Amino acid sequence: MTVAIEQDELRGMLCIDITGVASAANAGIGQILNPEGVRLGITRTYAYFVTGSTGAANLGVGVAASGGAGSDILSAFDVIQATVGGKLFYCQAVPVNETEDAVIWEIGEYITFTGSATTVGLVGKLFVEYIRLT
Repeated sequence: MTVAIEQDELRGMLCIDITGVASAANAGIGQILNPEGVRLGITRTYAYFVTGSTGAANLGVGVAASGGAGSDILSAFDVIQATVGGKLFYCQAVPVNETEDAVIWEIGEYITFTGSATTVGLVGKLFVEYIRLT
């Protein structure tokens, strides 16, 4: 046999809960460490928002060092209630142009969540699908 499953069947997808906060600091909403401890390729991401923020704010989500502000998954995404409340969004982690780089999540890096202003009231989930590259 020349093929085999290399990992547990439940690996490859994360569901990350998001709760807005008053902080507008880099990674002020939070950050999630690479859970596999190996190089990962992020293939798809979706964001579902139960409620949006009570005030105008943008959300940046992406891969960065601890405390950094990543934006390669979501960049300046409007998260006010009127825009996102009760909606599911596809967040393009792999560019449409095949010659562009997809998002790589290195060992020791984080997916960071940064608001441009207070995101109080925001409640949602980010679904991250990934593959192990090593």
